[in-house]
Amino acid sequence: MAVTDSEQADLLTRFAADVDPLARRVLAAERLSQVCDLIREMMGHCLQAPYLGHMWGAGELYSIWGELDDILDGWPVDHGPDTEAVADRELRRAAGEWLDMPRTGAGIRDYTYRWRTRLTERTWT
Repeated sequence: MAVTDSEQADLLTRFAADVDPLARRVLAAERLSQVCDLIREMMGHCLQAPYLGHMWGAGELYSIWGELDDILDGWPVDHGPDTEAVADRELRRAAGEWLDMPRTGAGIRDYTYRWRTRLTERTWT
Protein backbone atom coordinates (compact mmCIF):
# COMPACT_ATOMS: atom_id res chain seq x y z
CA MET A 1 0.00 0.00 0.00
CA ALA A 2 1.45 3.34 -1.05
CA VAL A 3 1.56 6.02 1.62
CA THR A 4 1.01 9.61 0.57
CA ASP A 5 3.32 12.45 1.63
CA SER A 6 0.60 13.71 3.94
CA GLU A 7 0.25 10.28 5.55
CA GLN A 8 4.06 10.07 5.93
CA ALA A 9 4.06 13.45 7.69
CA ASP A 10 1.29 12.25 10.01
CA LEU A 11 3.16 9.02 10.78
CA LEU A 12 6.35 10.93 11.56
CA THR A 13 4.45 13.31 13.85
CA ARG A 14 2.89 10.39 15.71
CA PHE A 15 6.21 8.54 15.89
CA ALA A 16 7.95 11.63 17.26
CA ALA A 17 5.23 12.00 19.89
CA ASP A 18 6.04 8.45 21.04
CA VAL A 19 9.83 8.66 20.79
CA ASP A 20 10.68 12.25 21.73
CA PRO A 21 9.94 11.82 25.46
CA LEU A 22 12.24 8.79 25.49
CA ALA A 23 15.00 10.71 23.71
CA ARG A 24 14.69 13.51 26.28
CA ARG A 25 15.06 10.93 29.04
CA VAL A 26 18.18 9.57 27.30
CA LEU A 27 19.74 13.01 27.56
CA ALA A 28 18.79 13.30 31.25
CA ALA A 29 19.78 9.74 32.23
CA GLU A 30 22.42 9.40 34.91
CA ARG A 31 23.67 5.93 33.98
CA LEU A 32 24.59 4.19 30.74
CA SER A 33 22.27 1.31 31.61
CA GLN A 34 19.35 3.77 31.63
CA VAL A 35 20.49 5.21 28.29
CA CYS A 36 20.57 1.73 26.76
CA ASP A 37 17.16 0.77 28.12
CA LEU A 38 15.63 3.95 26.70
CA ILE A 39 17.30 3.52 23.30
CA ARG A 40 15.97 -0.04 23.16
CA GLU A 41 12.51 1.30 23.97
CA MET A 42 12.89 3.79 21.11
CA MET A 43 13.88 0.89 18.87
CA GLY A 44 10.75 -0.97 19.93
CA HIS A 45 8.57 1.83 18.60
CA CYS A 46 10.17 1.35 15.17
CA LEU A 47 8.74 -2.17 15.05
CA GLN A 48 5.21 -1.22 16.01
CA ALA A 49 2.29 -0.66 13.71
CA PRO A 50 1.72 1.55 11.89
CA TYR A 51 5.36 2.65 11.67
CA LEU A 52 7.07 -0.50 10.46
CA GLY A 53 6.04 -1.04 6.89
CA HIS A 54 4.40 2.35 6.46
CA MET A 55 6.66 5.11 7.80
CA TRP A 56 9.75 5.75 5.74
CA GLY A 57 12.85 5.27 7.88
CA ALA A 58 11.40 3.16 10.72
CA GLY A 59 13.52 0.14 9.83
CA GLU A 60 16.61 2.28 9.30
CA LEU A 61 16.16 4.01 12.68
CA TYR A 62 15.87 0.60 14.32
CA SER A 63 19.08 -0.52 12.63
CA ILE A 64 21.01 2.66 13.46
CA TRP A 65 20.03 2.78 17.11
CA GLY A 66 20.71 -0.95 17.40
CA GLU A 67 24.17 -0.63 15.89
CA LEU A 68 24.98 2.17 18.32
CA ASP A 69 23.85 -0.07 21.17
CA ASP A 70 26.13 -2.80 19.75
CA ILE A 71 29.16 -0.62 20.54
CA LEU A 72 28.91 -2.05 24.07
CA ASP A 73 29.42 -5.53 22.64
CA GLY A 74 32.62 -4.48 20.91
CA TRP A 75 30.99 -4.54 17.49
CA PRO A 76 31.99 -3.60 14.91
CA VAL A 77 35.05 -2.19 16.67
CA ASP A 78 36.33 -2.95 20.15
CA HIS A 79 37.07 0.35 21.87
CA GLY A 80 38.75 -1.36 24.79
CA PRO A 81 38.57 0.63 28.03
CA ASP A 82 36.77 3.48 26.21
CA THR A 83 33.85 1.30 25.10
CA GLU A 84 31.33 2.54 27.66
CA ALA A 85 32.32 6.19 27.16
CA VAL A 86 32.03 5.89 23.37
CA ALA A 87 28.65 4.14 23.61
CA ASP A 88 27.29 6.66 26.11
CA ARG A 89 28.47 9.62 24.05
CA GLU A 90 27.12 8.33 20.73
CA LEU A 91 23.77 7.11 22.08
CA ARG A 92 23.19 10.51 23.69
CA ARG A 93 24.36 12.23 20.50
CA ALA A 94 21.87 10.20 18.45
CA ALA A 95 19.05 11.09 20.86
CA GLY A 96 19.98 14.78 20.84
CA GLU A 97 20.21 14.93 17.07
CA TRP A 98 16.88 13.13 16.84
CA LEU A 99 15.28 15.84 18.97
CA ASP A 100 16.93 18.59 16.89
CA MET A 101 15.85 17.01 13.60
CA PRO A 102 13.18 18.81 11.56
CA ARG A 103 10.02 16.72 11.64
CA THR A 104 9.89 16.35 7.86
CA GLY A 105 10.64 13.68 5.31
CA ALA A 106 13.87 15.49 4.48
CA GLY A 107 14.73 15.71 8.17
CA ILE A 108 14.44 11.97 8.77
CA ARG A 109 16.28 11.19 5.52
CA ASP A 110 19.14 13.51 6.53
CA TYR A 111 19.26 12.03 10.04
CA THR A 112 19.38 8.44 8.80
CA TYR A 113 21.88 9.25 6.05
CA ARG A 114 24.18 11.06 8.49
CA TRP A 115 24.10 8.21 11.01
CA ARG A 116 24.41 5.49 8.38
CA THR A 117 27.49 7.31 7.04
CA ARG A 118 29.00 7.63 10.52
CA LEU A 119 28.41 3.98 11.26
CA THR A 120 29.77 2.82 7.92
CA GLU A 121 32.85 5.00 8.15
CA ARG A 122 33.12 4.68 11.93
CA THR A 123 33.52 8.43 12.14
CA TRP A 124 32.19 8.59 15.69
CA THR A 125 35.58 7.68 17.13
